[in-house]
Amino acid sequence: MFREGCCDSFPDIESEVATVSILDGLFHEGTVGIQYISDGLPCFVNFCHQSLIQGIAFNYPPEDLVIEVLENCEANAVLYKALEDLKSHGYQIAFDDFVPSPDWLPFLRLADIVKIDFRAQSLQEISQFVNKYRKRFDFKLLAEKIETEEEYRVAIALGFDYFQGFQLSKPERIFFSHVA
Repeated sequence: MFREGCCDSFPDIESEVATVSILDGLFHEGTVGIQYISDGLPCFVNFCHQSLIQGIAFNYPPEDLVIEVLENCEANAVLYKALEDLKSHGYQIAFDDFVPSPDWLPFLRLADIVKIDFRAQSLQEISQFVNKYRKRFDFKLLAEKIETEEEYRVAIALGFDYFQGFQLSKPERIFFSHVA
């Protein structure tokens, strides 16, 4: 999560500028390095619609990134094609805060990971989604905002593969000496 200075607030800049700023700092400027941040695992990086259709991710190695498609992206043919291109070049695609809708269901063919926010949907809605689409499409499930032991157990019982939330760990602040 990009934050400016010690104020712990997101600066008033375009999301694609923040994404490129962080990625350039990690991959090109050698300030901290991706290995330090991720311990050798791919980083989930938010990409807005404009960044995806412009192909910004192609400037960074696919083995180090999971392209996270934000929930406010417009589901259209241009985005679908951009994601197909990324997949064909070895990038993993994750859909953030996924809520099933007719516009987004075709995109599940491209998903490596579907992130479900346990605070945004009822357990019944989550269960229905998992039961209906998990076997039909080949993706992993990531449970977001797991804040209690009970939610963690429910997510495991539903077949989720990955988990995020305060129940598991708190975010850690990492300081960069230079991020444009």
